[in-house]
Amino acid sequence: MSRPAPAATRAAATERGPRRGIDGLTVLTVYVVLLFAVPSGLTITALGSAGRPATLWALGAGLWWCWHQLQRQSPLPPGPRRVSAALFALLAVAGFSYACAMLRGLPTDEVSPADNGLLRLLAWAGILLVGIDGLPSVGELRVLLRRLAWAGGAMATLGILQFLTGNLLLEFWHLVPFTMWEGPTSDALDQRAGFIRASGTAIHPLEYGVVLAMAFPIALALAVENRSAHRLLPWLPVAMITVASLLSVSRSTLIGLAVGLIIMLPTLSRNVRMLIVTVGGALTVAIAVLVPGMIGTIRGLFTGLGSDPSTASRTTSYDIAIDYMSRFPVVGKGFGTFIAKYHIFDNQYLLLAIELGILGVIAFLILVVAGIVSAAQARRTATDSLDRQLAQALVAALVAGSLLMAFFDGFAFSMSAGMLFLVLGLAGGARHLLAAGPPVPGQPMATR
Repeated sequence: MSRPAPAATRAAATERGPRRGIDGLTVLTVYVVLLFAVPSGLTITALGSAGRPATLWALGAGLWWCWHQLQRQSPLPPGPRRVSAALFALLAVAGFSYACAMLRGLPTDEVSPADNGLLRLLAWAGILLVGIDGLPSVGELRVLLRRLAWAGGAMATLGILQFLTGNLLLEFWHLVPFTMWEGPTSDALDQRAGFIRASGTAIHPLEYGVVLAMAFPIALALAVENRSAHRLLPWLPVAMITVASLLSVSRSTLIGLAVGLIIMLPTLSRNVRMLIVTVGGALTVAIAVLVPGMIGTIRGLFTGLGSDPSTASRTTSYDIAIDYMSRFPVVGKGFGTFIAKYHIFDNQYLLLAIELGILGVIAFLILVVAGIVSAAQARRTATDSLDRQLAQALVAALVAGSLLMAFFDGFAFSMSAGMLFLVLGLAGGARHLLAAGPPVPGQPMATR
C-alpha cells in the first residue's frame, strides 16, 4: 500500500499546476540556471561572444514564444500590454539604427559587434516575452520567483567563498571542450583596499552586484510571507545576499541593496522591520569583528567620493559622451558599435544615447517605467498577501536594477542585462496574472 505524499509536496504540486511538458516555467527555469550557474565569461568558441549558453537559450526562447502565440487558443488577457509595446518600440529603434549604420558604412571592427548587439537584444526580448506570456498561473509565477531567489542566494554564497578563499572556484569550467573563457582568473581577481572583490559567476563585480541587488527584494518577500513548515529556510538567501553585499567592497551593490530595501519597507510589518534592523546590525557587528577594516573601507567608499578614481572617471565622461552623441543624435551609431577602444563609459544610459540616440534612451526608459507600473498595478489588484509582496519586490528589483545601470555599462554584461529583462517580463506577466484574481488550485490561469 502506497503512502500518501507529504503535505508540503502536495502543496507544491498544486501551486505549480499539472505538468505539461516543456512550458514557459521550464523555459524560464533553464534560462535562470544557465544565467547563474554558467559563468558569463564562458562562450562556445565557434560562435565567439554570441555563443554564451544563456544567450543562445534566450534566442530559442523567443522562437518558443512565437510558436506559443501561434498555438494559443485562449484570447490574450484584457488590459494594456505596456511592457510588450515598450519592448517592440525599443526593438524598432534598434533595428532602424542598425539599418542606418549599415547604409552609411561601418569600420570593419564594428560590423561584428553591431550584429552581435542586435542578436543580444533579440535574445533579451525573447526572455522578456516568455516572462509576460509563458506563465499561465499565479502559482507558476511564485515558483519561478522562488527559484530566482534561491539562485541569487547561491550566487551570493559563491561570492562569500571567493572572498574567504581568494580563489575564483570556477577553474573546472576551463576544461569544458569547445569553449572559450573571457572571465577573470584566480590570479586576476579584482581587489579594493586589500580586500577581494567577489564576482560569483559574473565577469565583473558590478555585474555580480546587480544580480544580488535585484534578487534581494524577491528573496525578502518570499521569506516574509513564508508558509512552509521550514520557518528559517527561506531566510537563508536573504542572509547570504546581505552578507555577500557587505563583503562586496562595492558602493554600487550597497546602493542597489539599500534602494530595494527602502522600497520594500513600507509593505512590511513593524515586527519584520525590527527583525531586519536587529539582524542587519548583528551582521554588521559580526563582519566588523571577523573582517577587520571592512566597515571602515565601506564607510570610506561613501565619504571619499571626491577623491575616488571611479567617481572621477564617471563625472569626466559627460563631455566626451556629448561629443559622440552630437554626431548621431536621433537613433545613434548602432547598438554595440561603440567599442572599448573609443572610450569606456561607466554609465549604460550615456552609452545608449551614443548607440541608439535620444529615441533609444526614451524607449528604454519607457520600457523600465512600463515594467514598474505593471508590477505596481499587480500589487493593487492582488488578493493574496504573498502576491502583493512579490509584486512590490518586482518594483523594488526593477528600480534597483535600472538605477545600477547608471553605474556601469550593464548591457555589455550578459548576466546583468539578462536579469533585468527577465524581471521586466515577470512584471508584465504579473500584471495580467494577478489582475485575474486568486489562483484556482490545479487550474491554469489561461483557462479560467
